Amino acid sequence: MKNKTQQKYRIVGKSLMFALILLIGAAATEAKGRKYGLLVGINEYPAPISTLSGCVNDAIKMQAAMITGYGFKKADTSVLTDAQATRQNIINKIKMYEKLAGAGDLFVFHYSGHGTLFPDANSEELDETEMQFVELDFGGGPEVLFPRDKYDSAIVPVDGDMATSGKPWQNLILDDELYAMFSAFTKKGAQVVFISDSCHSGSVARAKISAAVRFMPLHKAFHRKSFADLQLKKSVATKVVTAPPDMNNLYITLTGSKDDEFSLDSSSDGIPMGLFTSTLLKSLNTRAATAKTYKQLMSVVSPQVAKNALKLNNNQNPQLDARFGNPNNLIFSVPKATPTSGKKGK
Repeated sequence: MKNKTQQKYRIVGKSLMFALILLIGAAATEAKGRKYGLLVGINEYPAPISTLSGCVNDAIKMQAAMITGYGFKKADTSVLTDAQATRQNIINKIKMYEKLAGAGDLFVFHYSGHGTLFPDANSEELDETEMQFVELDFGGGPEVLFPRDKYDSAIVPVDGDMATSGKPWQNLILDDELYAMFSAFTKKGAQVVFISDSCHSGSVARAKISAAVRFMPLHKAFHRKSFADLQLKKSVATKVVTAPPDMNNLYITLTGSKDDEFSLDSSSDGIPMGLFTSTLLKSLNTRAATAKTYKQLMSVVSPQVAKNALKLNNNQNPQLDARFGNPNNLIFSVPKATPTSGKKGK
């Protein structure tokens, strides 16, 4: 009887120990797989920057999709809209999540709002070539035609027309600045996904587009009548030619259009949204989406956006940029391994 009792206790003890090991393992997995998200949507820009309609809805609905379908906790995500979405608030939130994130974590930054371009020759790092532009007037006021690869793309915070940053680009946030902040995540082994539903385009809209365009000409953002009136200041920093940060195969971007195209405000079932984000969400919210890769997702989303954009007299082809990441990763999945320096995606 005694032996049977002892055997029973041993079995119970082993079962409890096994359960404890499973709990510890699950906790460790969760600790290495946190998912963070920052979602920015700006409709109400101060004049003369044109207002938009669907950007706030983009941010709110994207956050909901990430929480309900992809394992994000609401406490690990933030939404900044309209007056909240200042340059400093956006930067502070990105840096806050960089401090929280570690190896095996994921950070998603979704931006919906105006985009613009800033002359590379006036930024702190000469990572492209000197700025050239042609100013033309197609009847609706002066527009600027930029050659590709001679400018920095920039997102336009709600206070983008102010100069509190002390930078020549005022309160815009340049792509160089975003890359530098994102590289701090990837150096630690965290995956970064940047989704941008805005224009970073220098093309002139010759056709009449029957929807709001998410591009703000720089001279309007800086309260000037034309690009020639900007009189931009040269950066005081030493100009150096630099390569893009090594993202350790952990950086992917999804953009609403090509460099020389416009991203549109549109509507989804009567609700104002970005054409790209609304189409993206229709795919993300399906049951099968969690088993899809970024490459598979964009192979469906891009042609749908292109087809609907043509109905609005616009060319818009969303892009997947996986030069510094793996397009075959599952959507919003955490990285499986620590980074190896010098590796880049194909």
